[in-house]
Parts: sequence; structure tokens; C-alpha cells
Amino acid sequence: MKTTISEVDRALSGPWSAEADKVSARELLVDRYCEIQPQLQRRFSALLHGELREELHAVTDHQLSVLTYLRHHTLTMRELAKQLGVGESAATAVVDRLVRQGLVVRCDDPSDRRVVRLTLSTSGESVVAEMHASICRKTASLLDVLSDEQLTQLVAIIETLAAATSIEPRVGAKTPRRDATAQEQA
Repeated sequence: MKTTISEVDRALSGPWSAEADKVSARELLVDRYCEIQPQLQRRFSALLHGELREELHAVTDHQLSVLTYLRHHTLTMRELAKQLGVGESAATAVVDRLVRQGLVVRCDDPSDRRVVRLTLSTSGESVVAEMHASICRKTASLLDVLSDEQLTQLVAIIETLAAATSIEPRVGAKTPRRDATAQEQA
């Protein structure tokens, strides 16, 4: 079922009670978001993937993920596997290929000689910098349809969602919802 903004508007002006309207309109908006977000993500990924694939033909998607995680961090194999959501053996296989390509290096941890940390090599840093610049260029062209005000709002919304998803919810705790009526009543 495809939800449209006009359906949300109709739900807001329907014959139900004010509370039912809010829930119904919110459910319709969430439904619409769930329809649009994956499509948008696929389109962005397809456009970016094509450009990156030309520039980084020897680097796989998994390897790009590893390089991205290592951009600002040094990680142990266990930490990297956790970030990627894979087992340590799978992470090791990807890292081994990156080490052979000269993009990642293994280093001793100065505080614990038993620990081996992964970091980008100079070549790896260069590849990641090129990749990031390419992604930013392509994304900027895709976002040209938004005004500066719309882009500001979009970034603020995404930052809010990112902050909300980084917090571990307490068992049984309700997640507060911020909406216009709650703010008006405050």
C-alpha cells in the first residue's frame, strides 16, 4: 500500500477525534517513510556505487566498509568484527586482503603488546580520502533539489535520529515522542 501526503492530510481532517487523527496521521507518515527510505537508499547507493566502482575497482564493498571504519579509528580485529556484524574469521579474511593490497597495516598496541590494532596505511588513507570526496561530490549533486533551509532541516532530522538510535533503550521504558502538540502544551 502506497501512502501519500494527501492521505495524511485527509486523516488529519477526517471525522475522528483529535487523538485518533494524530495517531492515524502519524501511522500514515511512518508508513510513507518506510516506503520511501529504502527506495531512496537504493537509488543513492546505486549512483554512488557506480562512480566509486570506476575509481576503486579493486576494492569490494566489504573492504570499503572496513576502510570507512578505520578512517578515524584504530581497531582490534574483535572491535572491527563487531562493527561489521560478522565473525572474527570473516573480518580477518577481509583485513588480510586489505593488508596484501597495502591499504591496512597491523600495529602493536603500545599499552598492551598482546593486542594488535588495525589502522590505515598512507595508501589506505589516500583511498578513503578520495572515496569520501567522491561521495560528497555525488551526494551534493543529488541534494541540489533541496533549498539550503530544507537541507538544514534534513541534516537536523538525521542527526536527531542518529542520536536516538545510539541510546540503548531501558527495558520497559517508553521512548518519548516529540510532536508539535506536546511542545505547544509545554
